[in-house]
Amino acid sequence: MGDIFKEQLVTKKRTPKDGMITVLIILAAILVIALAFLFIPQVFLFAVIIAGYGAYWLIQRQNIEYEYIYTNGDLDIDKIINKSKRKRVLSVSVKDFDVMAHVEDKNHAHEMTGFEKNLDFSSGEIKSNTYAAVFNHNNQKVKMIFEPNEEILKGIFHLIPRKLYLKK
Repeated sequence: MGDIFKEQLVTKKRTPKDGMITVLIILAAILVIALAFLFIPQVFLFAVIIAGYGAYWLIQRQNIEYEYIYTNGDLDIDKIINKSKRKRVLSVSVKDFDVMAHVEDKNHAHEMTGFEKNLDFSSGEIKSNTYAAVFNHNNQKVKMIFEPNEEILKGIFHLIPRKLYLKK
């Protein structure tokens, strides 16, 4: 069998919490501008520019996508912020997975407990392809939530058929 290489992009959905953070950022910027106007009028224009740009920058950082790159059993996940800044957040071999099942799979819920770290690289919505995988990474038991497409699931199933429980 030849090399397997699959990519997938998942956009994180905005939540009410994200909306509240945006409102708080805007209110903080307005507060900084008002305080500058009241107490240090000489720097008012500078405060408007800095507070405005800072608020814009922070709000844009809430625009998040995850890219899954599956290559011959290795899963790399990159976090893309505002379609411009990319950071590798995880590299793991799927052979290291102890178990992988749909997040709502009640038959394997007991195997999805007792983890020390929870990583969510999903859109934030539970879909038919929202899976959780448990594995050891950097001496910690990790539970990872992600949304692999059918091609990535096939590649993972090819390597760990007894550890991957596909949604029926």
